[in-house]
Amino acid sequence: MSRLLRILGFGSALVAVLVLVILALVLARFEVIAHRRPPAPMTLRAAQIGAEDAQLRQMGLIVGDGHFLTEHPFAPPWTSHSLLLPSNWSTGPSLIQLLLGPPRVRANLLFADLDVLQPVMERAYAGWDTAAARGWNWNQWFANWRKMLAAQGSAEISFNQAFAPMDALIAFQRDNHTQIPLRRTSTIDRSQTAVLAGAASAPCLEIRAGGRIFPIAVNDPAQQVRAAKLWTSRANAFTDADYIAMPSSYGTPQAVHCGGDWISLQPIESSGTSGIVRLLRDALRPPRPRIERLGDGIVYVRLPTFDAENYAGVSRTSWPRHQPGDRVLIVDLRDNGGGDSAYGRDVLQGWIDESRMVNLHQIGTQITSSCLFGPLNWSYPDQGSRLPVVKRRSLQGLLDRMNQPNPPGCPRTVDTTPVRWTYLQHRFTPKPDDLRIVVLVNSGCASDCEWMTVALASLPETIVAGTNTFGNGEFIQPRYSVLPHTGLAYRMAQGRWNIYGDNRSVDGYGLDVDVVLPEVNEMGAGQLRELADAVTRQMGEVRYTHEDQYRNRRPADGASATPFRGALQTRDRGACARAAGGTGAIQRDSALPRQRHLGR
Repeated sequence: MSRLLRILGFGSALVAVLVLVILALVLARFEVIAHRRPPAPMTLRAAQIGAEDAQLRQMGLIVGDGHFLTEHPFAPPWTSHSLLLPSNWSTGPSLIQLLLGPPRVRANLLFADLDVLQPVMERAYAGWDTAAARGWNWNQWFANWRKMLAAQGSAEISFNQAFAPMDALIAFQRDNHTQIPLRRTSTIDRSQTAVLAGAASAPCLEIRAGGRIFPIAVNDPAQQVRAAKLWTSRANAFTDADYIAMPSSYGTPQAVHCGGDWISLQPIESSGTSGIVRLLRDALRPPRPRIERLGDGIVYVRLPTFDAENYAGVSRTSWPRHQPGDRVLIVDLRDNGGGDSAYGRDVLQGWIDESRMVNLHQIGTQITSSCLFGPLNWSYPDQGSRLPVVKRRSLQGLLDRMNQPNPPGCPRTVDTTPVRWTYLQHRFTPKPDDLRIVVLVNSGCASDCEWMTVALASLPETIVAGTNTFGNGEFIQPRYSVLPHTGLAYRMAQGRWNIYGDNRSVDGYGLDVDVVLPEVNEMGAGQLRELADAVTRQMGEVRYTHEDQYRNRRPADGASATPFRGALQTRDRGACARAAGGTGAIQRDSALPRQRHLGR
């Protein structure tokens, strides 16, 4: 009887809780203001300003002669203390706001926020000059945005309607590190790869994907069809193939229009694991780096996302060491979401001489700066945590910079690092006794994973295989602020990385591969051994360069329109094709047994 009463009591309590939650949601739906966030303070009191100075001094920081905060943080004149808010003001949505469903915003409040967003973007956004150089009219864009919002008055409108102009900007210039606002993640666009059913014998000008037609920009090599090698399991040899990369937002690739022909496309499916499922899986069982032998001198290295949780406390006692008979090192970067690539370099010690790899300083970068550099880069440590020495030095450096005088008007400057090495210079020219390196990538390889790919590709014994990477390495160094009237946080790329050296797009298109692997997301140990054997057997005398991959497809006057074949150059190209016994079309062996996926 007592057990029954306990069950009934528990059930009643559960029902009561559910009723209260439903009631709270209903009341919140009616009572929460339209923009879902409290506005940021437009004016700060002297007590708030003084309290913030005291807190910084308590952290061991030297504020200087002035104050850290300014009375009017979101009003001109813009200074090195604009945009800063008290540390106790939260930019994140509350749980109740997350439960309310699709977010909405009051049009008139966002209209007022554009008076802050425009001068901030003009002074801090890394894509401002590049978009203008491609024909983007910033003043007209903001004017049209204001006109659209003004027509809505004080109406509550959806995020998709309110920020539709951002969709237009991102479609014009892909940027996976700029999100305005943060809660709207639909602007993040990974690449997808598709193989042409036949050779492209003329310039390709359009793509059909998802039932729509998209133009191919003739001045952007990232959008062009490129040549590569193609390999499938149980294939006798590599085959020549043409392939193309495009943003996933296009929809399923269907065909590409080259000359007078529409050539069908065979899309390579991305990893079937959704981001949410992967996060849950990794939370329950964090992926770990590992090194293991696959036999016959083939070594496999798995490098998961470069997070401390994945690499901390990993035992290396069972990892094999480099031996003279090792032929191929497979570095698996599939679905590596980035982080700090130092974790990956540490795992590869003893296998790869890091001093031979290109470093970040050799890649051309452009960092946008102004008086807003300090405020946009400022971030408080977690409340209650002890301030590490490195973090204190970083914050003090920003404070010192913010205390320096700035030119009137807070003008924009761009600090440029000259290009000393580009991805176009990647060549596969191994010496006979070199340990061949196969870098395995897919569209889940993002951010610092792409940097690791570039670093490894700078070695002459490296082949990059799989599908194009995510495409998250062109616009870099995202920095955060808030739109004051709506209270919406956003992030904006402050730098740009010129990976190829020719200013082509990378975000949404990814890094190109030397060898396309239609089965990249399902490859297990057996297939990887076959691939490694093919690399050592058939590519022993290959001379590869990315510069050849983008040879102009438009024939010169009087020249025949022969298709450009094979970014991989062998001494006898015809022999390679004859040995393959095929045309380069994708072939699948339905009888191939399922194998353990080493990347999972």
